[in-house]
Formats: sequence, C-alpha cells, structure tokens
Amino acid sequence: MAFLDDLKKEAEQHKQHAAMEAHKKTAEVTQNFLLVQSRFKNILAYLVDLVKQLNVVDLKVVRSYYIDGFGLIDNFVQEEYAVKAEYFTIDQKEFIEFIQVRFRCSTDTAISFEKKPHAAIELQRKYLWENGLKHQCSEFKNDKGVVDRAIFQVDSHIPVTIKFSADFENAKIILSLKNFNGLTSNEFIYDADEINDALFDEFAKYLVERPNNFNKMGRYQNRSPNSTIPLTKRVDEVEYVKLDPETEKEKKPGLIDSIKSFLS
Repeated sequence: MAFLDDLKKEAEQHKQHAAMEAHKKTAEVTQNFLLVQSRFKNILAYLVDLVKQLNVVDLKVVRSYYIDGFGLIDNFVQEEYAVKAEYFTIDQKEFIEFIQVRFRCSTDTAISFEKKPHAAIELQRKYLWENGLKHQCSEFKNDKGVVDRAIFQVDSHIPVTIKFSADFENAKIILSLKNFNGLTSNEFIYDADEINDALFDEFAKYLVERPNNFNKMGRYQNRSPNSTIPLTKRVDEVEYVKLDPETEKEKKPGLIDSIKSFLS
C-alpha cells in the first residue's frame, strides 16, 4: 500500500499546485480587468469633455473621401460629435464594455452617378452598404425587362465611428476607427498603462487634423496605422473588412465568471 499512498500524496500535490495556479491566474485577470476599467473611466471622462468643446468651437476640420463611382470629394466637414459608453453588470455593479465617439462628415457637393450593367450595380450597392453610406438607387430596365442601368444618389453625410474596446484578460485597449481616414478601417492597440494624458492630447489633435505624433504612440504602433481599404481602391477591387460588432458579448466563457468569483 506504500506505493499507492505515495501516488495519492503526489496527486494531492498536483491538485494543490493546479488550484494555486488557477487562483494566481484569476487574480492576474481580475487585476487586468480592473486596470482596464480604471483607464476606461479616464477615457470616457476625457471624451465627454472633448466632445462638449468640439460642439461649441467651430474648428472647420475638412476631410477628403474617394467614393467609387463618383470620385474624390475634398470638402467634407466634421460635425455633430457625440460620445456614449455601453455597460455590463457583475453582481449588480456596472462596468464599461466599450466607448464610442461618433460624428459625421458633411459636404455640399451633390453625389450622383450612373452605374451599368447589372453586375456593377450590385457591386456598387454592396460597396455603399458596407461603408455605411445611405443612398437611393433608381433602376432602369432594358427591352428584355432586365435592370441594366441605375442612378445612385448618395447621402451627403458620411458616418465616422471611433471605438475604444478592450482585451480585458490581457489588459489591452483597442482603438478602432471607421471612415476616419477615407472609407477605411484602422486599428491601434495599447497596453492599459499606456493610456495617459499625453496620449489623450495627441489623440485630440489627431481627431481635428492638428500636427501630432499620435501614430507613433504606443509600443504596438507602426509609423502609420494599417488601412484595410486603401482610399483610392475601386469598388471591384475592395475586400470588405467589418469592424467588431458594437456589442462584444462573446467573451471567453470563464472570464466574467472568474472575475465575479474573485470580486465577491
């Protein structure tokens, strides 16, 4: 029985070690989660104040957008800034899930153009939809009753979305931008402890087209952000890339439960 007793002791030691490692991991994840929450609160407070000022001060920020089918328009003006945060609860306590800044870029230019044949019409429709561009499409049929020509009238407002989300487990904050640098999707990644006043200041200048070093801040950044859709690519060359959904409910199954058990 001595050998069996030794096996039992060894098994118990393995269980204790595994339990200690699991507790250590949960404590680390919880610490990272709380660190991100602290940074989220700082981000939200700054953005609320920033948006308030931008809606009062007319900075005349002008952007250019290339819209396939029409061409380059260089007189879009930023306006109507708004910020919001989405929350989730753990034990009746609210925590920030993500933060969004929204505004629109508007132009006085009438955006209207013709597309044909049918295949090009469908590609154009998908292109506009993927980029969040509202539009009207008047279709015309040929002698055979088949749609082979269409007139597109695109809304003069382009929606811009800037989103701060997080990898809670690893204490990383992800900044995603859609339609900010043309009809593109860009992403920046930061360690939570890189979120500070200096970054806020450079971000604000980046937002309103003032000289800045924002692209170079954070250890994950290259010299310039990666654009998933180059500004001048045509509709039939584009590979559509969607940003993460506005709600990120599909977290790792054990993450929230682990945090919940550690905080309780």
